[in-house]
Amino acid sequence: MTNIRVFLTGASGSMGGEAFKELFRRNNEYDIVLLLRPSKSNKNTFKEYFRNDKIPVGQKGVVEKNGLKIVWGDLTHYPDVLEAVSGVDFVLHPAAFIAPAADHNPDLAEKINVGGIKNIIKAIKAQENGAEKIKLIYISSVAIYGDRLAPIYWVRTGDPLKPSVYDFYAITKIRAERAVIESGLKYWVSIRQTYITISNVMSLMDPIMYHQPIDQHIEMVTAEDAGYGLVQCLETPDDFWCRIYNMGGGPSCRFIFFQYVERMMKNLGLGDYRKIMDRNWFCIRNFHCAWFTDSDILNGYLGHWRHSLEDHYHKANEAAPKYIRLAKFAPSRLIKSQFTRKMTTGKDGTMNWIETQNQGRISAFWGSLSKWEQIPDWYNDMPDVNAESQTLNHGYDEEKPLEELSIDDMRKAAEFRGGECVSSSFNGMSEKLEWKCAFGHEFKASPILILKGGHWCPECLAPPWNYDEIAKKNPFFAQVYYTNHDKDESNFYDEKCYEDIL
Repeated sequence: MTNIRVFLTGASGSMGGEAFKELFRRNNEYDIVLLLRPSKSNKNTFKEYFRNDKIPVGQKGVVEKNGLKIVWGDLTHYPDVLEAVSGVDFVLHPAAFIAPAADHNPDLAEKINVGGIKNIIKAIKAQENGAEKIKLIYISSVAIYGDRLAPIYWVRTGDPLKPSVYDFYAITKIRAERAVIESGLKYWVSIRQTYITISNVMSLMDPIMYHQPIDQHIEMVTAEDAGYGLVQCLETPDDFWCRIYNMGGGPSCRFIFFQYVERMMKNLGLGDYRKIMDRNWFCIRNFHCAWFTDSDILNGYLGHWRHSLEDHYHKANEAAPKYIRLAKFAPSRLIKSQFTRKMTTGKDGTMNWIETQNQGRISAFWGSLSKWEQIPDWYNDMPDVNAESQTLNHGYDEEKPLEELSIDDMRKAAEFRGGECVSSSFNGMSEKLEWKCAFGHEFKASPILILKGGHWCPECLAPPWNYDEIAKKNPFFAQVYYTNHDKDESNFYDEKCYEDIL
């Protein structure tokens, strides 16, 4: 019997790497195709599978044996993608150029994240009956929802998309997801991935950790469970397809950020986090992450809820380098001055923005310098861990089965977004309709993209970020904006705003 052939991208990353391991464990069922850059690190990582690979570092080529094929190439080069897609039954696509690097090089992020998926879709359609039989699983990101602090920290698919200011990575994930949903493929899925934890937490100690508000609700998933879940997509029923899902780790993987920092610092031997970090190093808005009301739906198909937050803490302890263990013998002031404070002073550092009076960053992440100055210390006015929450309105009757929705439901949804549904008839969730946004931009989009995906006008999508004006005209969007923005704010960030720190 012929094995099912699976093309996996991003096998050198956290989720993709775990997916590769899981696929390889099932190599009696699946033949595997990988597309990898021919870098030295990738060559070293995968040399155990091809001891006689004669293709030099940096050069393209193909090696194949025993049901494993590696295309040494580039996701942005269509011939390489076509070579990888040829003859496959499934495409698993978690590969991405991620933040913070993506936010420093938006053009490259666009080329890899958007151009890459467009190459995959094109290659699928180039196969005989490819659009009808090849199944595509695309990995999106929780970053597309943007800032979701209390009282809107519960997220579900269909909620507004509000990529945070300066988050060019999230912008590319929105465009890429739109390409997937509107691709015309018979079998597609978009999975919006949450924060993936890995054992080596020290590798994540980056200035970006201070961009996160301390009261951010986060539902994590371990890399092992994320990769396992991705492979489980290969064994799902027909009703799994043509849908959008949130992937989190479930109730046992939910926490509030400052609680996570407290526990992790203690576990690593760095002591009381309040003595090695100042509270005003952390931003108070404009990041992402949330808890999901609907991550159980995906788990119902994949069964990937296998590990908990406690499991993550345990693995992080085991993986901690020995030098970190020695930190318990160092005074807190030394750890603060030589380690944690230094992460705030570089180009991505929050205190660098304050010290250089970077008005754009200050406005986006704190609202104003005066609001930053009003941040209390750790011992006063800490976030309410039991803060009440509210569910967002999607602008139409969500209790209706999809097959009972009508053109009137489309009109209600459009009106709630400050626009209108121009089409006069409705023939299903996948058929593109004509819409108009509050600013008069006309566009075509399927109801599943708008109602179930939370997408709206592609022309209004950042950059530039013009959220204050959009919120005034779009009640759907205003729900996720005015929870921590004043109605008299007037912010605008153009497509070159990232250059302020380069």
